[in-house]
Amino acid sequence: MANTVSQEFLRECRQNWQKDVQGRQTANAMVKNGPLLSAMDWEIPRRLPFSFSVDVWNEGVTDQGESLRCWAFASLNVVRQAIKRALNLTEQNFELSQNFIYFYDQLEKSADFLADMAEMAELPLNSPQVQGRLRRPIMDNGQWFTFAKLADKYGVVPKFAMPDTQCSPDTKYVTRILGDKLRLGAKLLRESKPEEREDVQRRELAEIYGILCRFLGQPPETFDFSFRTADGQYRRLTGLTPLEFFRQYGGVDIRRHMTIIHHPLPERPYGKVYTANQDGEDDVTKRLNLDIETIKKLVITQLQGGDQVVMGCDVAKQSHKPTGYMHKNLLDYETAFGARLTMSKADRIRYKGTAATHIMTFSGVELDETGAPVRWKVHNSYGPQMGIQGHYVMDDSWFDEYVLSVVIEKKYASPEIVAAYESAPEIMDPGELY
Repeated sequence: MANTVSQEFLRECRQNWQKDVQGRQTANAMVKNGPLLSAMDWEIPRRLPFSFSVDVWNEGVTDQGESLRCWAFASLNVVRQAIKRALNLTEQNFELSQNFIYFYDQLEKSADFLADMAEMAELPLNSPQVQGRLRRPIMDNGQWFTFAKLADKYGVVPKFAMPDTQCSPDTKYVTRILGDKLRLGAKLLRESKPEEREDVQRRELAEIYGILCRFLGQPPETFDFSFRTADGQYRRLTGLTPLEFFRQYGGVDIRRHMTIIHHPLPERPYGKVYTANQDGEDDVTKRLNLDIETIKKLVITQLQGGDQVVMGCDVAKQSHKPTGYMHKNLLDYETAFGARLTMSKADRIRYKGTAATHIMTFSGVELDETGAPVRWKVHNSYGPQMGIQGHYVMDDSWFDEYVLSVVIEKKYASPEIVAAYESAPEIMDPGELY
C-alpha cells in the first residue's frame, strides 16, 4: 500500500492539533517533566502502603549496576536467605558474589558460541544461522535456570571471596572485548581443518579465561568463612570449595524447583510443559504454563513457608523506578497522549509488546481477610537508592498484567502440578518463550 503521509494529511493533523487544547496543555507539562511524571496517577501510591501481612525479607538489597545480570542477583538473593538461615548468620547485609557467577556465565556462553561455530563451520558465512550468532556472540542476560545450571556446576562464594571489580557492574567492556575475541574464534574455526577445530576451541577458550581474569579476577578454588551466629557464637569454616558451600548451606536443589509461566494464549493450553530445546531434552529450562490465579496461590504458599520467590516480569510497564510503585493503571498514557494504546496481555505477547525484561524476587504479600492478595513486596536489585530502600510495592492488578514467570519449589505445589511439570515437554520456538 502507498505511504499515507501526504501534504493534505499533514494539514489535517496540524489543524486538529491546534484545536486540541487539552493535548497542548499536556504537551507543555511533558516537555518540562517527561512522560512518567506527567502521566502518573498520584492517587495510586496513596493506596499502596509499604506493609505486608507476610514478609520474609527485611535486610539489604543488592545493585546490579549497568548490567543485565538481574537473573543472578535475584537467584543469589534466594540462596543467601537460605545460607543465613542454615548458618544462623547475624550479618545484615551478607551477600554472595555475583561476580563469581558472572565469570562462569561468560565462560560457558563463550564455550557454547565456539561449539556452535565449529558445528556451522561448513555453512556459508552469509547463512542466517551463522549471521544470527555473529551479530551478538555473547550477552550477560539470563534466567533462573541460567543461574541454576551454573550454581550446580560451580557453586557460590561469599562476596568477600570474589568482590566486584570496576567492570563487573558495568559489563559493556567485557561484552565488547569478548565479542571481538569470539568473532575471531569463529573465523579461525572456519579456516581450520575439521580435525583441528577442537584444538582451536580449547586455545581460544583458554585465552578467554585469561581475558575474564583480567576483567573480573580469578575465581577462588577454596575459601575460609568466619562469622558470628545470632546466639553469639563465633564460627570458622575452612577450606570450603564453592560447590561444597552451595550444596551444604545454599538450600537450593535445582531439581526441586519448577519454572512456571503465564502464557495466556489459547493455542498454548494451561497444564502443558514447554521447552525451547530443539532436541527435546527434559531439563531445568522447561516451563509449565498455568493460569494466573493458580500461580498467585503457589507464590503465596511459598512466601508463607518463609521462602522468597524468583519471578520474571515486564518491569518497565506501568511502574515508576524512583518511587517503586507498580499498578496496572499507574500511568495513564492513553489520556496523556490522546491515543489508544492498550491491548490484552495475550495480544501484547503475540505482538511482542510484553516480554520478560527483568527478574526480581517476591519477598512479601498483603492478604485480605479472605486470604486474597492485595499487594506484593518486591525485592529488587537496583540498589537502595531506588524504590523504597530498594524494594517495590506491586498492586495485585500489576501481577495479572506483567508477571510472566515464577520459580516454585516442588514441596509448595500439589502433586498434580508437580506431575504436570514432570511430563514430557512440547517444543516451542525460542522466540515464543520467555
